[in-house]
Amino acid sequence: MTFDKYPLTQIGKRLRRYRESQNLTQQGLANMMNLSRAYIAGVESVNREPSYNFLQKLLEATGLSGDWLLRGIGPMLIDTQSPEEGKIRDIEFLADAGLERLDCGLFALGDKVYVPMSSINACCGSGFDAFEDYCIGDAITVSRKEIGALRADMLPYAVRTEGKSMEGYGIKEGSTVIVNPAEDIYSGCVVMVIYDDMASIKKIYDTPDGKDLLASNGEKIHVTYEQLSEDWGPRIRGRVMVVISPPDDGI
Repeated sequence: MTFDKYPLTQIGKRLRRYRESQNLTQQGLANMMNLSRAYIAGVESVNREPSYNFLQKLLEATGLSGDWLLRGIGPMLIDTQSPEEGKIRDIEFLADAGLERLDCGLFALGDKVYVPMSSINACCGSGFDAFEDYCIGDAITVSRKEIGALRADMLPYAVRTEGKSMEGYGIKEGSTVIVNPAEDIYSGCVVMVIYDDMASIKKIYDTPDGKDLLASNGEKIHVTYEQLSEDWGPRIRGRVMVVISPPDDGI
C-alpha cells in the first residue's frame, strides 16, 4: 500500500462536498461531532490531516460511507438502519478501507502512523499530574521516518504541553509532543520526565554524578544516578521525537 493510494487531501475535499450536500455549515458539523469549527475548516482546506479519532467520530455522527470518504468508492451515504451497514462505522472497517495495522499494534496510512494521545498534559515548568496508565482518546498522525523505533511493549504516545519555560528550545505553549520510550536517550535531547507524580518536558544533560534536567528559562533539576535507579525517584519516560506547534492563528 502506498500513501498516494489513499491521499488524505481528498478526505478534506469529500468532507466539504458532503457538508454542502447536506446544507451544513462548518459550525453545524462541528457541533454534531463535538469539535471546534477550526478543526473542520483545517481538514477541508487540507491544512490539517484528519486524525484517526476524527474519522471515527465523523462516521458515527453522519451517514457517510467510510469507503466513499477514504477512497471515493460507492455511494456517499449508507443506510444507517441496515444491520449489514453497521460495520461501516467500526474501527476494523476503517482498517479494511485503507488503514494498515502495524506489527506493533498501531494503525498507519501510507507513510503516516496514528499515535495515541495521552489523557495527561505535560507541563514545561513545574509539572502536571500524571498516571501510569494512559487513556487513549485521540490520535495524531506522524511520519514513520520521524517517529523512530516501533516496539509493541514501548509504544510512542502524544502529549500536550502547558507553560512557556521550554519556548527557548522551540516548544511553544500548547504544543503537542510525540514521546517514544523505545528510542535511545542521549545528552542534549529532550525527554518527558515523571517526578513526584508530575509530568514535565525537559532537556537532559549528563553530569559526572547524574543528570541535569533543564528548561530553556534556566530552571534546573539535578538528579543523581542513585535517584534514577530508585522507584520513587525521577523516571525518564521517553525521548521527544516530534514537536507539533500550535498555529499562530490559533486554528
